[in-house]
Amino acid sequence: MPFIRTASKALGSSCFVNRILFLAAFSFAGVTAHAQTATPAVSTIVALSASSPTGNLVRGADGTIYGVSTPGSTVASGVIYKTAADGSSVATLYQMKRDDLNSPIAGLLLASDGKLYGTTKFGSAADTNGGTGTIYRINPDGTGFAVLHRLAPATSTNQDSLPVSTEGALPEGELVEVNPAYAANDGYLYGTTRAGGANGTGTVYKVLRDGTGYTLLHQFDAITSTTASGLTVTTDGAYPVTPLVQAADGFFYGTASSGGANGRGTIFRLATDGSGFQVLHTFSATTVDTTSGLLVNADGAIPQAGLTEGGDGFLYGVASAGGTVGAGVIFALSHDGATYTVLQNFDVNNGTRPTAELLLASDGNLYGTASTGGQSSTGAATTFGTLFSISRAGTGFTRLYNFDSTQGSGPVSQLIEIASGKFVGSTGTGGACSSGTIYQYSAAGEKVTGNTKCGQKKNSNAYGSGAVTPALLLLLGGLGCIRRRRD
Repeated sequence: MPFIRTASKALGSSCFVNRILFLAAFSFAGVTAHAQTATPAVSTIVALSASSPTGNLVRGADGTIYGVSTPGSTVASGVIYKTAADGSSVATLYQMKRDDLNSPIAGLLLASDGKLYGTTKFGSAADTNGGTGTIYRINPDGTGFAVLHRLAPATSTNQDSLPVSTEGALPEGELVEVNPAYAANDGYLYGTTRAGGANGTGTVYKVLRDGTGYTLLHQFDAITSTTASGLTVTTDGAYPVTPLVQAADGFFYGTASSGGANGRGTIFRLATDGSGFQVLHTFSATTVDTTSGLLVNADGAIPQAGLTEGGDGFLYGVASAGGTVGAGVIFALSHDGATYTVLQNFDVNNGTRPTAELLLASDGNLYGTASTGGQSSTGAATTFGTLFSISRAGTGFTRLYNFDSTQGSGPVSQLIEIASGKFVGSTGTGGACSSGTIYQYSAAGEKVTGNTKCGQKKNSNAYGSGAVTPALLLLLGGLGCIRRRRD
């Protein structure tokens, strides 16, 4: 079994070590079996031609995939769409208008009432400074679109030039509900805002599904560092850009991409009523590697993805920078914060800058993507991103796929498991039409023939051709304003 690196905190009890040994044996065997029986394949479900996917995808009970994209059109400001998992049908549910709301950076929540809920980073173009964001709702058939809540306007800016407001500003993470396995549904949606609040450093909030009852659960603290330092130092974190996740103990857990004592982010938790806020892990200070110019440390830095509940007393996540190479890490954290373990350090070949949540799949392993890095078929370093798996024990890390731009590049979303060994995700760039893709990864080598015509009448290539109407072509557009790929 490979040596498992630890950072900041000890492995803990022998119980944790026994858990690692068990998961390593179970999960590594599963990974090896897959590798011996099939040649995996990635194929395009939809190639977007005028807009780029942003945020996470969500799957309906009938298998339909729902998502959002942000076009560069001066008329449209965002698109809500759906597609069959094999690309056989694609439809635009709603085209947002700039005089109403703007820039859906977060994906959708398919809530317990059967409706889709989302946020936009900005409000109406007529609002002061473009507005601070909205919360909206739509039915899965495209009817009933409504803006439920407009976040209060900014009253000033902080030293990082981000808005200060009474409600929060610039929501970039998906909305969530309480997990029915852990608590009865309370009718609220829970989310984070990147900025806003009394200090402009972000908030955690809840709001009822009809848009009423908007309540701040936590406002992140004031910045204590100087502008000249180049860091945003706070006591509890700053600038959360990811969704919350509820664990078996009933608490919501999240990450802050900046702030904390070292300015490199934190992991926190709080109760559904906002009480019990606690910083569980503060990412350590970084230094600059003199060869690569990357930020390096022991435990990772700048988390830009949320956490995944492992069902084993641990949460799993990725940090987009830091680690021994500076390319980011995969980590595990116990619910009480006592044990933080680095499971994997990324490098150029295996992928760099992981920015989407991990998926705990049916085989018990974690699956995820790195937004850049990877290798070409000749072994040369690339920058298109990778898809990987790893056991919860930190063993058996496997680079499953190197993106090469043909089926997309720069993966941006958490994976969705649609069947054993079969996953769906999205990329922010590349693909047959250059604006990103919805893709399928199949461990068994299965492929789909999707929509990759880019508005043309003739099929563009195998494993990715189909009908895209002119209206859809207009709506699915690319601005490059992708949540998972910011500086």
